[in-house]
Amino acid sequence: MSLFDNFTYVICGDGCLQEGVSCEASSLAGHLGLGKLIVLYDDNKITIDGHTDLSFTEDVGKRYESYGWQVLTVDDVAGGIKSLREAVNTAKAETQKPTIIKISTVIGYGSPSKANSHAAHGAPLGPEDLAGTKEFYGLDPTKSFQVDDDVKAAYATSTAAGEAKKKEWDSMYAKYMEAYPEKAAELERRFSGKLPDGITDKLPKFEIGKDKDKATRQFSNLCLNSVAGDMPELIGGSADLTPSNLTALKCSGDFQKDTPEGRYLRFGVREHGMSAICNGLYAYGGFRPFCATFMNFVGYALGSIRLSALSRFGVIYVMTHDSIGLGEDGPTHQPVEMIESLRSMPNINVFRPADSNETSASYKVALEKGETPSVICCSRSGVPAIESSTIEKATKGAYVAVDAADPALVLIGTGSEVGICIKAAKELADAGIATRVVSMPCQEIFLEQSDEYQKSVLPGNIPTLSVEAAAVHGWHRFSHAQIAMTRFGASGNGAAVFKAFGFSAENVVNKSKALVEFYKKAGSVPDLNCRPVFDNIMNKELIH
Repeated sequence: MSLFDNFTYVICGDGCLQEGVSCEASSLAGHLGLGKLIVLYDDNKITIDGHTDLSFTEDVGKRYESYGWQVLTVDDVAGGIKSLREAVNTAKAETQKPTIIKISTVIGYGSPSKANSHAAHGAPLGPEDLAGTKEFYGLDPTKSFQVDDDVKAAYATSTAAGEAKKKEWDSMYAKYMEAYPEKAAELERRFSGKLPDGITDKLPKFEIGKDKDKATRQFSNLCLNSVAGDMPELIGGSADLTPSNLTALKCSGDFQKDTPEGRYLRFGVREHGMSAICNGLYAYGGFRPFCATFMNFVGYALGSIRLSALSRFGVIYVMTHDSIGLGEDGPTHQPVEMIESLRSMPNINVFRPADSNETSASYKVALEKGETPSVICCSRSGVPAIESSTIEKATKGAYVAVDAADPALVLIGTGSEVGICIKAAKELADAGIATRVVSMPCQEIFLEQSDEYQKSVLPGNIPTLSVEAAAVHGWHRFSHAQIAMTRFGASGNGAAVFKAFGFSAENVVNKSKALVEFYKKAGSVPDLNCRPVFDNIMNKELIH
């Protein structure tokens, strides 16, 4: 029984093939020999600006031949689509490489004044041209939304054929369920998006004094491999940074042309294509994709990451080397604005775990939130364990890592800066300033908690200082003052760069004392929780 024998079809135009993401994806598809991928290229030589000779004169066919594709050409479909059907059949017969069918068409065909013009690209034809077009096709120009009987019959025949095909498949699947009930149940589970029972219980838990401190990218590797063996739908890879991202799966080899059973994808240096491919895998169903690169290279992939959020695809993005702490690679590789860029996007959870338990919590939430993509930002260098951290606490987005009786100050940290805050809190306590430390691995998850819980963690009326080695924007809602990045980084030893930009216990102590003193002189502390939150959706029937 062949349950899955479909082809994947893409309909694209000239503009699509100018986009970098199509080059990245097509290059990898040719390398992998994806013989069931067929691209129908509408080559009408028009874009919004005008004819393509303004900006796009390359030989697309030769480009795709160099990618390792089969290239077919259909010169005319105006008089019928017999040659196109033949080309599709030829494409389906070639199973060792993907196929692109270059179809010469005329945009606005039949329009008296707008055929073969960019005027037909993104605007209505207008009443006169619409009437002329209808006359060209033998239709009554006075009628709107007219569907002739022969057209209805053609669609009805196609619908009946499709329904018969579905009935045939349903019958086959019923026999499959009877013959292989366990495999059928597994397929049902995967395509429903349900996780394997108890899968998140396999995520590692850190034991103080037993487990060694590591970088959160190393903890991320442990998390991936703790679930991958029992979660066969988990598939993904890295954009040529596997040794740095630490995303290799011990339970599986590479997915290559000769090893299609592999679950690890070598995406190459194709960040945008990588993310788009993960969206495609999720959209197909039955897969839970993940992918990885350096945090700063999120910029290359943002278009596809945004589509993950918009489409409610629970893709897991593992982004390592998450701050200026990566050191010598310098400002070109040190992310500053990237984390806030992601946090400002709707329907995405951005995690910046501070230790093993927080990393496990990040994966737990990411796996369970099937309709929300997650970005797990991981450090390059080692981080100390937080004695009070647990997976359960971290799944609330923020929690009290170090508390004090009647605190005079609250420090909020994320990622590697939490350890700095804990060290500073000890010095502040010795100086007579009782300090609470809050670890906030995920702002979005924290804001989903009840108002009561949020206020129990961040009272809002106690001087609060946030510490994160990333852009300052976004922290004003949680803190009265911030130690953050307001410029690009610098090349140097990671610890030295951190200290130079103020991410040290010494600077946190000094700025904390200054903050407490500021509000003593001011006489009161503004309550960050004392402000209205408006629901601005005025038409909930229109907006879903």
